[in-house]
Amino acid sequence: MNYLLDTNIFVQLSKSKKPSAFLKTLIEEEDARIYISIVTLAEARSIAFRNAWGETKWNILDSIIKRLTVVDINESLLNAYVHIDAYSQRRNPSFQEYGFATPRNMGKNDLWIASTAALLGLTLVTTDKDFDHLHQVFMEVRRISAEALR
Repeated sequence: MNYLLDTNIFVQLSKSKKPSAFLKTLIEEEDARIYISIVTLAEARSIAFRNAWGETKWNILDSIIKRLTVVDINESLLNAYVHIDAYSQRRNPSFQEYGFATPRNMGKNDLWIASTAALLGLTLVTTDKDFDHLHQVFMEVRRISAEALR
């Protein structure tokens, strides 16, 4: 199984005293890989900049990035983006039934992250419920607690 980290996971890892230990426990198979979207990297760096993170946190962030594969946004993600956005709004003509009662307004960055996981067949790891409605429809979603990352 290969994983895509949501921004909240990535930011929590930068606060962790042992980010390597968490990454090792996340990888259930030795040959599994961990990815992040370029969107996650942009969001994390924006958070770091706005909050004036010190050199230590920046170094942790950079050391984590070196261990991951960063996936760029490109045209191949467009179809997944369109389908996930329409599905989230309960307006995707490919679906007659939905596992949720009301439309879900996903943030645009979350749509790119979800599209990346869907297109590449990655399990999306997150601490929030923003992707729950996509679980087992477009991708596997693995939700963990923020406390588990510390």
